Amino acid sequence: MENITYQIIDSVTKIKKDDWNLVFQDTPEGYQFYKTLEDSKLGEFSFYYITLYQGGHVLLIAPLFITDFNLDIAAEGLIERIIRIIRKFVPRFLILKTLFCGSPFSEHGALGIRKDVQDKGIIINELVKIMNGFAKEKNIPLIIFKDFLKEETLFLDSLQEYGFFKVKSFPSVVMGLNFASFDEYLKSLGHSTRKSLRRKLKNAYSRADIKVEITERVDNIANDIHRLYENTYHTGTTKFERLTRDFFISAGKNLSPNAKFFLYYVNGKLAAFNLCFVYKDLFIDKFIGFAYDISEQYSLYFLSWCFNIEWCLANSIRFYQTGQTDYGPKLKLGGRFTPLYAYLKHRHNIVNSLLKLLAVFLKPENFDEDIKNKTNV
Repeated sequence: MENITYQIIDSVTKIKKDDWNLVFQDTPEGYQFYKTLEDSKLGEFSFYYITLYQGGHVLLIAPLFITDFNLDIAAEGLIERIIRIIRKFVPRFLILKTLFCGSPFSEHGALGIRKDVQDKGIIINELVKIMNGFAKEKNIPLIIFKDFLKEETLFLDSLQEYGFFKVKSFPSVVMGLNFASFDEYLKSLGHSTRKSLRRKLKNAYSRADIKVEITERVDNIANDIHRLYENTYHTGTTKFERLTRDFFISAGKNLSPNAKFFLYYVNGKLAAFNLCFVYKDLFIDKFIGFAYDISEQYSLYFLSWCFNIEWCLANSIRFYQTGQTDYGPKLKLGGRFTPLYAYLKHRHNIVNSLLKLLAVFLKPENFDEDIKNKTNV
């Protein structure tokens, strides 16, 4: 092969859009999505991009980010308590500065390879060499390829030849919307779930004046949106990324018309929001926030889910994607797991072997009954 050259770039805006589109094609969370992340003042993340070229033509673009990573992110119960005790004496126990391939906010891993590349193994080999060198330069001990779909493991499994080990990530949840109407969707649910959902909707709408506004910009209420998001962030058990107020402004500015804010007003007060991304026949339920003193009274989580389903059906959307957390209600409401995988490698072989052993105990199904009870992830 002709010599392959590379660059490590610190902003997506330094990459030609034509090059980006050539390797990623019609990926939902694309060029403007990464620009939004860069514009959002996410202080805990540093973003970079590796680009490979051959004969002046782009072969690959790999989005990267650097952050501190808690290896115990899935831990609960006794293991979590033990880790907390250890951290009283060793504050950074199981917290490592990490170079990720992917995005902290995307639905799954992103790695753009030109479609006509015949030997992806050579490309992966080049990428690993560059990432190893970059990690050494930045004094980063751990490299992770984050949250890749099963079909992408066909070529990413070759990472194991370079010392990486493969683990299951938290799965995503997706639902096919093959329904002629919302009522048909309800009929697809279990009897008790359907009955409970109808009751929640009836009670909510009968007891309060609930209005839903759909908009692409929230600049004038960004503080309120961020406050609702923070409420939800702090109630979650699994935390990796944290959004800023600027993110919501940037999303409206950069991602229109794909980004849509669904605003839920109860008796005139903003009580919940749902930021969703719409790409062709895919609806991504991305971020949500609640005023819990109001939302719990009127079942706004379930109300927003149903509103989204109705909106999707009315707009010929075929797939509803709802992310990697809060699995219980999502599965009851018709969602199905989409498996995701990660590849990890520590710079030091002994530590890498220990992490490989630790991964057996810290895998998601050990701490989430909904994942454990499903055999397809």
